[in-house]
Amino acid sequence: MKSRNTCELPFGAVVSITGRGRFIFFNDRLRPLGLSAGQVPVLMLLYNEQNITQETLVRHYQIDKGTIARAVKKLEDAGFIRRITDPGNRRAVRLFLTGKGEQVAPVLREINREWEEQVCSGLSKSERDTLTSLMRTVAQNSHRNMQNTGEKPDAGN
Repeated sequence: MKSRNTCELPFGAVVSITGRGRFIFFNDRLRPLGLSAGQVPVLMLLYNEQNITQETLVRHYQIDKGTIARAVKKLEDAGFIRRITDPGNRRAVRLFLTGKGEQVAPVLREINREWEEQVCSGLSKSERDTLTSLMRTVAQNSHRNMQNTGEKPDAGN
């Protein structure tokens, strides 16, 4: 992103460029595994918490229902997750990692660590910690702003 006008980019553009760069990096590393960057959030949340619903994913990541449904379907078709109908609520479907899904989760963490090392090169440990803390605050504020405006993650956004 080195250019003479780098300092003139608005904050939102910097965040967008960083996010797109991460997607490209992940897609490159995940292609041999038959995965894409859009599936990573589903796998990582399931790695930390099994037996959740698609609605839990929607609320957790503020991603629309259709996007989550497509990611879940692809992951199920590829054998990374399984869906089981909730016996107490036949309309709810519970999600679980398969053995294949459990094996790939540490690989995803390593890819993320590699990306963080690359994009934060030149920053001290203290600067990285500060950057992470500040970006978490920005993300929380952004999430709060979506709620305050009445915007819903399944509103086609």
